[in-house]
Amino acid sequence: MSEKRVTPRIQPYVAPCRVLSGERRIPGYLADLSVRGARVACDTLAPEVGAAVVLEVRFGRQVRHSRLPAEVKWSKPSETGHLFGLTFTSVTPQEQLILESVVDEFRRRAAQIA
Repeated sequence: MSEKRVTPRIQPYVAPCRVLSGERRIPGYLADLSVRGARVACDTLAPEVGAAVVLEVRFGRQVRHSRLPAEVKWSKPSETGHLFGLTFTSVTPQEQLILESVVDEFRRRAAQIA
């Protein structure tokens, strides 16, 4: 299967998160992250493919959670629940800067230990 991603992702990137899908609040964690999307692991049923969701996650030392609008691109069962892929949509310039700084910081730290 060929790689379809255009934007490289940082992985493993593990951070607790919540995905808001309609009335559902799905607890999970990020399994990887890029400036354009993320992969989420959860113990419950994932949202439907194509669903508009909001990813809530606290990056680094932020006091507040970032709320990133996204669309579910794929979903599959995993050993412990479900994995699903998100593509960020309608991200504000401020949110984009936060994503870029998180990815840059991760890469900088990874380079230091390599």
